[in-house]
Amino acid sequence: MIWPQCVARAWQDAQFREALKRDPAGILFESYQFSLPEGVLLQVVENDMEVKAAPANTLRMVIPPAPAMDMQEIALIGPDAKAEGMRACDWLPGLTFSVC
Repeated sequence: MIWPQCVARAWQDAQFREALKRDPAGILFESYQFSLPEGVLLQVVENDMEVKAAPANTLRMVIPPAPAMDMQEIALIGPDAKAEGMRACDWLPGLTFSVC
């Protein structure tokens, strides 16, 4: 699952966030070697952006607002939370995971 990694990086790196919104497929391939299926378009928006309906072949990913806590706290919570049986969706509020 690369989307949580992209979101965390976008929270920390404004240049990455802007590049991800400008050319999401290119950035996902460049940064994570992830390719979209042929014919699928990707649109990345921020939570506060007004957007119109997308065509049926468009996947829209939303960068939620950054949490109030320091990003280092999220990194530190992750391994401990997993050890205690928590899921990623329990310690990354605002993100939607298909397994939660």
